[in-house]
Amino acid sequence: MKHFVSENVHDQAIIDVVFEASQGAMKAIETHGEDNVVNGVFGAYFREKGGLLTFDSIYRTFDKIEDFHKARYAASISGAPEFQKGIRHWLFESAGLEVPCEIVATPGGTGALSSTVKNALSPGDTVIHPDIGWGPYKTIALQHGMDIEHYTLFEGDRFNLDSFKSVCKKVMDKQGKVLVFINDPCQNPTGYTMLASEWDELLDYVNELSDKGPVILLHDIAYIDFTHLGNDYKKHFERYKHMRENVLSVIAFSASKTMTAYGMRIGAQVMISNNETELSRFKNACANTARGVWSTVNNGGMRLFSELALNPEVKEAYMKEKGEYLELLRERAKIFIQEAKESGLPIYPYKEGFFVTLRIDNAAVKNALHLALKEHNIFFVNVYGGLRVAICSIPKAKLCGLAKRVKAVYDDVLEKHS
Repeated sequence: MKHFVSENVHDQAIIDVVFEASQGAMKAIETHGEDNVVNGVFGAYFREKGGLLTFDSIYRTFDKIEDFHKARYAASISGAPEFQKGIRHWLFESAGLEVPCEIVATPGGTGALSSTVKNALSPGDTVIHPDIGWGPYKTIALQHGMDIEHYTLFEGDRFNLDSFKSVCKKVMDKQGKVLVFINDPCQNPTGYTMLASEWDELLDYVNELSDKGPVILLHDIAYIDFTHLGNDYKKHFERYKHMRENVLSVIAFSASKTMTAYGMRIGAQVMISNNETELSRFKNACANTARGVWSTVNNGGMRLFSELALNPEVKEAYMKEKGEYLELLRERAKIFIQEAKESGLPIYPYKEGFFVTLRIDNAAVKNALHLALKEHNIFFVNVYGGLRVAICSIPKAKLCGLAKRVKAVYDDVLEKHS
């Protein structure tokens, strides 16, 4: 029997754990009042007094962009020339780097991730993810008919290089090509940022592995502009210039997150390789995907990012404003992590960023805790290996005492499962 839907697509009903948890939190707020509910669900920055954070430096600049530029199509499928120039300056030149690359504009960082998977692998191939990672990584793989292998993200409080190597070798031996996801800095959901030494060891292995077949390193930098390292982190990209010819490094950049303009869906797929022929082929494939799937990216949003990247006055105002909120994020993290340490609440190693994740290896205990916390009007996101706490959306007043409250509920759950 034939069906409307193709046999080759992933057609199960989509259940997004973030949006599902958010709906639960909003219902609780309607019933009990906002002051009595902890909504640690949504991965967007909220102000201390509530409401989504939107940078004035960004939106007042957007107000000045002519309607013509907001309404028109982009000048190129791969992104307007000034947008491409802005991307190069923001990621490389601002950090004193010159990194030859190809760029295709995408609808958010997600578009860059999806296009890379589609054009690097074939249906039935295997894509490699971290076991603890952003949920839609799996959705992207399934959407393109891919199988999934996971490497274990942590060994203790360090990046698990041995697991990374083992899984990459296994997949290379099976299919002669590897595509592997890395989310760094400010990893979602743990808030981990890799050490320079960890990156050095990882890239040395990627070079070694590429002797057996092509390696595509897909580097998701969605939260790069919320690392305390600033441009020092971007100096990491210099390493990609020195990878072997059988390595393609693809940076998935979310200009939307950088600008607190989540709904504008502005991103870029930045491709780096010393194999110029293969790099050109891959860029052309991605440009064809753009034309056939989303056509062009929001021109007004691209122009806005170009103003941010290339207009010194706009950038200066943005950096000052962002700095205040980076400090607030540090303060929020310090409150929760210190209390977690004092109360014995286990968390994954956090360095910086929007999220902290409770470390709960037993899935039954984790699921029970997730439900029990809801009964106390505390809402987190249920992820692999734990519960994600969006400190980006919880004001300091609600963070004070939160870890201790969670630990008390956790102890009750453990007692029931003992």
